Amino acid sequence: MKNESLVCFAGNDWWVHNPLTEKQWTRYLARQGWTVLFVNSIGVGFPAKGSPYIFRRLRNKLRSLLYWLRKDDGVWVLTPFLLPFWSVAWIRRMNVFLITLQVRFAMKRAGMQPGVFWAGLPTAGLLRSHIPHRRCVYYVQDDYPSYSSFDHQMFMRIHEDHAELLRAADVVICASIGLAEREAQYARRVEYIPQGVNPVFLDADLDDHTEVPELLREIPRPIIGYWGSLEALHDRDLVGALARRHPEWSFVFFGRKMTDVSELEALPNVHYPGFLPIEEIPRYGVHFDVGFISFKQTDYTMYGCPIKYREYLALGLPVVAPYIIEVERAYEGEGLTARTLDEFSARFREAMESDSPQRRRHRRALVEKETWDHSSGRVRAVLESLGESD
Repeated sequence: MKNESLVCFAGNDWWVHNPLTEKQWTRYLARQGWTVLFVNSIGVGFPAKGSPYIFRRLRNKLRSLLYWLRKDDGVWVLTPFLLPFWSVAWIRRMNVFLITLQVRFAMKRAGMQPGVFWAGLPTAGLLRSHIPHRRCVYYVQDDYPSYSSFDHQMFMRIHEDHAELLRAADVVICASIGLAEREAQYARRVEYIPQGVNPVFLDADLDDHTEVPELLREIPRPIIGYWGSLEALHDRDLVGALARRHPEWSFVFFGRKMTDVSELEALPNVHYPGFLPIEEIPRYGVHFDVGFISFKQTDYTMYGCPIKYREYLALGLPVVAPYIIEVERAYEGEGLTARTLDEFSARFREAMESDSPQRRRHRRALVEKETWDHSSGRVRAVLESLGESD
């Protein structure tokens, strides 16, 4: 492109969240000579009073605000001051004014000229006409319209903002097959670019089972395992039903407990050992017999692209999940999906009976090139193609 500048209204927070998609991609672009302004999430709604996450979210946002504008790893990072009540018309107008001032100041500080406007969440579309740019990209990483059905949330505007960005964007980048197929009905151009795989999973030795880590030593095999946050999407009813039906199977969930799992912990074959740093996960994961995506069946999960799916495959694990389009179709025959308790029982048996060292190496081979640099390179190619018509 003639002007390699990007203002990224991200769907997450540079200082708070794990370095996932947009952080990985913008760091890559900065290494390639782009001038990047990463705007920490401006949100899409606000937790209602009953939300268990309200104080944690407020604490994290205040911590991030202390940095305000800072350069890190070659990327300019801005945490704009705003009031996260996007459903209130006058606050929405005030937020647009405040964010515009802060972003324009940051762009001037970074020496940026109008380039690419990147919307990583629907509310960013409200800023599109206020921030100088030449091209617009909409990154759809979730089923945003389904947010309005979440408990404890106020997302009144999300349908309108999402639909407007689909129409306005020069290109819509989708994180999953399901999203790409759906948004292609409304957008002028759609690109499917899933998330990359962290190298710690691709570097793990699939054949080294000599030492079982301490937290797994007393747990009988077979082990049906999971890692990641244990939030409201964690299907406690399904886990409980499976554990009671199959006392011969052990269910192990590594992650921060952000929902009440005390009833499940009382079962002898269900284990919640706690949080593991990402560098430690492969050492445990290679000892799982099946990787379990233990999400509730919703539209949100059905259209999503769970990053742990490719992480499981990188460790050679067979995968069982609720019906998720990405799991069903990304690698034909590798992701086993189910909708009912009987189907889950059958899929877990199938996963364990058909597994072998050769199948594990085959699963690794399916994703071994899907690194963060690979997906970042695809994003860069899409962005550069936007300048060809200038």
